[in-house]
Amino acid sequence: MEAPVFHQPFARHRALGYGLVACGAALLPWLCLLASGLLPTKLSAVWVGLDLLEAGALIGTGLLTARRDPRGVLAAAATAPLLLTDAWFDVMTARHGGELALALGTAVTAELPLALCCALMAVRGFRKRR
Repeated sequence: MEAPVFHQPFARHRALGYGLVACGAALLPWLCLLASGLLPTKLSAVWVGLDLLEAGALIGTGLLTARRDPRGVLAAAATAPLLLTDAWFDVMTARHGGELALALGTAVTAELPLALCCALMAVRGFRKRR
């Protein structure tokens, strides 16, 4: 069985868009856990707010990209710094040991690659508009 090959640009945009939507939707259970009081400090509201913005940005960027809406370029340009900010604060506020390892692992495997993807989408989209 072969992997699907996306020859048409529209199919690639849809696959990329729905992938971003899936990433944003995957944050929702984590948001529920955070909101339920995982962190007993006032910072939990900050984390919930930042992650909610991140999930919304990923879902919005994904839907606009899947529809080939030109506003997807702007959404991608806004999503990339949100992801970078979240990765930075996760790593900088993590305690040593397992918490730091988890923050670094999440940054390297999820947040930074998604930020790079969104940044590339934005740069390529702005170039096409010239």
